Amino acid sequence: MNSMAALMVIVACHPQDTTCLQDPVAVISYDTDEACYGALPKELKRARAMAEIIYGDCFPVNSDLVAGRNIRQTIDPNKLAVLEAPVSTAGPAEAQALMPPVPAERYGE
Repeated sequence: MNSMAALMVIVACHPQDTTCLQDPVAVISYDTDEACYGALPKELKRARAMAEIIYGDCFPVNSDLVAGRNIRQTIDPNKLAVLEAPVSTAGPAEAQALMPPVPAERYGE
């Protein structure tokens, strides 16, 4: 008996930014990690119809978490509209130096 199942999680990211949506595009359960990895290319192709940049992977979970359930949750298409918005910039970025923390006793605490 296999004690591990898998959840596929697919996320969408902004094409001009380094941010991804907080909500996954899809979460799908599989009885085994082999089944999940086997379905991954097809599901990624399907998700690319909704957003330009898609990432996905399979994560092993205890089979008791998905036993008797068929999980297939997809994102509300309205949430994907954020990816179409242009990236706003407030102006040029200002370089910041990383400084080591100053010990508290230096300030007489």
